[in-house]
Amino acid sequence: MSWLSLTKATTILDHDVQRARESLGRAISKAWIVVAGRSPAPAIDTNVPLRVQVTPSPGWRLVGRDWLEHPVLHWETSEIECLCTPWMSPRTSQPAPSSQSRAKIEIWREDIGRLWGGPESSEDEVPPYESGSSG
Repeated sequence: MSWLSLTKATTILDHDVQRARESLGRAISKAWIVVAGRSPAPAIDTNVPLRVQVTPSPGWRLVGRDWLEHPVLHWETSEIECLCTPWMSPRTSQPAPSSQSRAKIEIWREDIGRLWGGPESSEDEVPPYESGSSG
C-alpha cells in the first residue's frame, strides 16, 4: 500500500471531481494523522476513519488539529493549510509563536476502498510509484 496525493485520491474515488472533493474533505475533517514516514497500522476496527499524513516544511511542527477539522485544501499541490510552530530546543524558555502555513497532505490508499468501496485495489489504475512516496 502507499500514500496518494489529493489529486490521485480524487481520481480513484469518483469520476465526478467535485463530488470526490466534497467526500474527501468531509473525511479529512475527521481523519487520523499518521506520523510522517510511517505506514499506518492495519484498520482492523471498522470505525477507523480516513488516515492522512501531513508533512510540514522542514524545521516546523504541526500545532493542534482545529485546522484539520475545517480543512482548507489546495488540491493541485496536495497541500492543507495548518497551524505550525518552529521546532525549538528544549532549552529555549520562550515558546515560539504559531503561524498559518501549508503542509503536504497525503491519503492512505487502502482507505479509499475501505471507506468508499472504490476500485483502488486495481494496481493498474494508480501504480505505487506514482503516489509520491511509499510507505
